[in-house]
Amino acid sequence: MSSNKSNIPTSPNIFKKTYYSLIPFRYRYGKGFNTFFKFLLQSSEWSEDKLKQYQNEEFLKLVMHCYKNVPYYQEKFAEYGIRPKSIQSVDDIKKLPILNKEIIRKNLNKLKATNMDNNKKKYTFSTSGSTGEKLQFFGTDEVFKKEAAFILRYFIQTGAEMYDKPSIWLRRYVPEDSNSRLWYFDDELKRLYISAYHINQETIFEYFKIINSIEASTLVTYPSSAYILAKLAKKNNLNFKYINQIRVASEKMQNSWAEEINNVFKIKPLAHYGQIEKVSFMHQTHESTDYKYIHEYGVTELVVDNNYQNKILGTGFLNYYMPFLRYETGDYAENANKENSSIVTDILGRTSDILISENGTLLPGVNFFSWIDKNIENVSLYQIIQNLNKTIEFHYVPDGQKFVDENKIINGLQQRVGNLPIKVIVEKEIKRDLLTGKLKLIKNEIQI
Repeated sequence: MSSNKSNIPTSPNIFKKTYYSLIPFRYRYGKGFNTFFKFLLQSSEWSEDKLKQYQNEEFLKLVMHCYKNVPYYQEKFAEYGIRPKSIQSVDDIKKLPILNKEIIRKNLNKLKATNMDNNKKKYTFSTSGSTGEKLQFFGTDEVFKKEAAFILRYFIQTGAEMYDKPSIWLRRYVPEDSNSRLWYFDDELKRLYISAYHINQETIFEYFKIINSIEASTLVTYPSSAYILAKLAKKNNLNFKYINQIRVASEKMQNSWAEEINNVFKIKPLAHYGQIEKVSFMHQTHESTDYKYIHEYGVTELVVDNNYQNKILGTGFLNYYMPFLRYETGDYAENANKENSSIVTDILGRTSDILISENGTLLPGVNFFSWIDKNIENVSLYQIIQNLNKTIEFHYVPDGQKFVDENKIINGLQQRVGNLPIKVIVEKEIKRDLLTGKLKLIKNEIQI
């Protein structure tokens, strides 16, 4: 979809009344989108058993499609001795081979379904490559339409206003050059896009002015950006009076961040989880901090790896042109409620967020996030970097003038990584990843 970008004037009346902008969002993607969205509104009223029944039917349909039409899976199913009768329900999913990024790169053309309409427009999806080589794959416009329908339902269900009313998106690198403004308004989507890279003490008053002028109630952002906004609002006694819903994604939400956001805005930030590969979708509700599987979207699995962490595998129902079965998302999750297979208690981070100990042991970032969150005080933001020589650098932004016990940081890190050189460095700010906009808490220069 094209976007009509416009600089924001200082007047509160910032909207261009274009014909397109006046069309309710749920009608902009056409009949296919609207039909699927209506289905999702209906399915949201279903019982858990009915949702699982639907998931089971869609899973079997997808597997049959792969068996008949996708060369890669035709070869793999033959290799594993899998026939249609071998897969009777979702419970048989573990019989299927696991898919990962490297396999996709090597078998890109073989993963394309042969029965798709060649005249139908195809789209290229691409991961950022910030944690390794970029991954590119393909899909049709149906993927976009269904994904948009799921997001719209989620926002509606949780009380957020995103599509037919203006919303604030503090998520991207906005300025096209050094002379550009740090925001623009998308007339078509009714979104105020503000740079997540430039929010600081020098810019906060401009951010405050433009955010309040739009009078939007919903803020969509990264967890770290919501936290920074809360800290600056508190420090400067700024009241973002119209914001009453905060939605976050793409990063691990630290407990201390959530507490600060709630304390300042009097709002519980809700997180949702997804990926560009579109194989799994989960989200929080106002009633719980748990993440609930969305059964209509696909099948989500938690598989224990060699570090006794739960890897997230996803089998998505949206992309029939290039279907992914049991795809390794690269993310970890936690499920303390083992009796409920539809609940994830926390999304822990990327499997690529790893440090290497003195003896070569791979240490998942989740082991560090929880320790820092619980034990290290007066640190506003931090980032751990491991250099090529294995040296660990702990970069942090202090919380005002409060004391930070750097010896405690060093000792805690050495307990976990062994006798490696450790440097503690005070920063004014932690830079975001230029490709993704995310605040990477762990960066490792060593190829793992």
